[in-house]
Amino acid sequence: MDNGTGIFASSTERMAWNIAARHLLSGQTDPVAMIVEGIEEERRRCVELLHAAAGDGAAIASCLADPDRARPLSPVR
Repeated sequence: MDNGTGIFASSTERMAWNIAARHLLSGQTDPVAMIVEGIEEERRRCVELLHAAAGDGAAIASCLADPDRARPLSPVR
């Protein structure tokens, strides 16, 4: 349980409720927008962790940093 309160089963569940609540309170009802925000938030967190571990000058794979601008993978032969 999260922080002994018994409200959330995990930090992931707490994050999901946080994102959903922000969207619902602002009148947003599109579940895709909620999921997109969660994925982007987690991606940013991963990049921040990589920079913290490897230094600010570390090269971050484009598929993680900005997958929409990443080069497509070469086909496996």
